[in-house]
Amino acid sequence: MPNHLHGILLIRDDLPGKRKPLGGLIGAYKTVSTKRINALCGTSSEIVWQRNYYDHILRSEVDLNRVRGYIDNNPAQWAEDENYSAPDS
Repeated sequence: MPNHLHGILLIRDDLPGKRKPLGGLIGAYKTVSTKRINALCGTSSEIVWQRNYYDHILRSEVDLNRVRGYIDNNPAQWAEDENYSAPDS
């Protein structure tokens, strides 16, 4: 999708090293990707991401497969998105 990102994170508690809460992981991703996008675009402080994020804990294989299907099929819904604009022909 051109205006948002979906992902599935597996957070394990059995690995060594420093742990970050989910908000810290998302914040770090947004910070690093924003800096990279601005560097590639030659801009210095463009806002790339919305302020918040939506999360959902997947508690079963059925729930995981439902979300995987949603993510796989989501690009086909782009024309119905409120932010959609048809490309210039």
